[in-house]
Amino acid sequence: EVPKEETMWEGECFVFDERVAVNHDLEKGVYDQCFACRVPLTEEEKQDERYVKGVSCHRCHNATSPGQKAKFLEREKQVQLAKQRGEEHIGKDLTEKKDEARRLRYEKKEKSRAISKKAQEDSA
Repeated sequence: EVPKEETMWEGECFVFDERVAVNHDLEKGVYDQCFACRVPLTEEEKQDERYVKGVSCHRCHNATSPGQKAKFLEREKQVQLAKQRGEEHIGKDLTEKKDEARRLRYEKKEKSRAISKKAQEDSA
């Protein structure tokens, strides 16, 4: 709530969501993040040949095994596929996922009960 001209805040503030960093107006900043080592990255750092989105950056490229890189690459693929479908893959609240699964199971049971009841009524 402090006006921009009166703040002591310089640069961007790291945040713990997909924005990575925000400016004073809480808009997405210029930093991205290496999702292998979780370090903030500049656009210049992302130009390094060792940067592979979701897999590695210049800091962690030599710190992960080929197997780890393969897992990170698969995770990034799944994130992108979910994004294409308009779904969330990483970051969705676990409670929300559980509630949604519970609701779907309940709806399936109710539908099954309705079908059974209708079949009983029809056979009577």
